[in-house]
Amino acid sequence: MKNLLFLIPFLLSQSLVLAQENKRTLLLNAGTNNSWERDFAYSPLFYSGSSAGFTLGYSNIGNRKTDEVYLHLTNHNLQNRYGADMRGTHASIITYTFYKANWLPDNWTIGWSNNNALSLRNYEDAQNFSPRFDFHTSFGPALRYQTFFGKKQQWRFSSQGHLQVIGFVFSASYITSPPDHFLHDQPTFNAFLQSIRLFQPFRQHDLGILNQLFYQLSNGNEIGIGYRFHYTSLESAHRSQRSAGHYFLQLNFQL
Repeated sequence: MKNLLFLIPFLLSQSLVLAQENKRTLLLNAGTNNSWERDFAYSPLFYSGSSAGFTLGYSNIGNRKTDEVYLHLTNHNLQNRYGADMRGTHASIITYTFYKANWLPDNWTIGWSNNNALSLRNYEDAQNFSPRFDFHTSFGPALRYQTFFGKKQQWRFSSQGHLQVIGFVFSASYITSPPDHFLHDQPTFNAFLQSIRLFQPFRQHDLGILNQLFYQLSNGNEIGIGYRFHYTSLESAHRSQRSAGHYFLQLNFQL
């Protein structure tokens, strides 16, 4: 019993020490988002434009494992080559988990990523099936390179990317604007199931690249700049594509 009483506080103290070794960071960035997209169910034309983009994130860095989560939000007004407007809202939650592998060079980590993204689109001239939307959840491998430099190693550069080819997509179809006869012929739940499609090889994918350069301040926080590129191609009953490049200024706060 005495040994047990000694063991409990010892384990608790060790868990606290391990927790303190992790570096936790809250991040916030804002910048210009240049994007284009195309929804073949509505039109084969590209809609493009620029807007403001925002990201709120959190990272938990340990000795062998790093967890990150990013919440991206963009609201923009895009136009096609004829001047027709499309109002779009995009929100996504992207997570990364990186592991330090013994067989990789010191500056590299490898892991996996997950993206949960919602796109809402309102077309100016649409008479039916508007607003349109799609939601997808996807998974895939991720890779990161990171290095420190400067006299006091106060500069940090990182580049990471992901390619997600496993997942599913739920898009606007007979749920949001059903033809009159469709729901009369079958239950609503069956119509919902028909709106979900699993990713197929080389048909749906989610690709992302994130490059960042930071300078560490005397208090341990960081200020930096970055560029995030994202491309998504989805196919359900119809195909949709979108791409965005986000230039931003970022602040990292140590927790």
